[in-house]
Amino acid sequence: MPTIATPADADAKEAEARELTHALTYGTPPVVVTDPYGWRWDLLDYVEELRETATCIRQQIENSREHIYNYYGLRVHVGLGITYDGRTGSIVGFAGQYVVIQLDGDDDTMICHTGSLEYPPGVRVGPDPDERYAHLVEVRG
Repeated sequence: MPTIATPADADAKEAEARELTHALTYGTPPVVVTDPYGWRWDLLDYVEELRETATCIRQQIENSREHIYNYYGLRVHVGLGITYDGRTGSIVGFAGQYVVIQLDGDDDTMICHTGSLEYPPGVRVGPDPDERYAHLVEVRG
């Protein structure tokens, strides 16, 4: 199963990094810290790791979008309205060559292949870059 990547995940990592940076600047060490000076270096490393993770998530999203465009000729993005099995919803993230959708009224998300969704007009489907797979995608008229 591919890893799910959503902008909300990246935003959460960046927000945590900002909060920790603020604590580093204005705060005091956590109670469990035995070294009153070394804790800052550990926290700085963790902040850097959070920022790198956010960057990786955003790159994974872009790679998925690029693959879907190159392979199926679809310009998809987070927030794009879709229809799945007669129900409306929107794309909330990506998982490799799949999209993560949330249907209206549902709390849970699901991973779907691009061919199992209906798209609004204007989401470009073939003939280029690869017309061979355009028959797998249905576009609402």
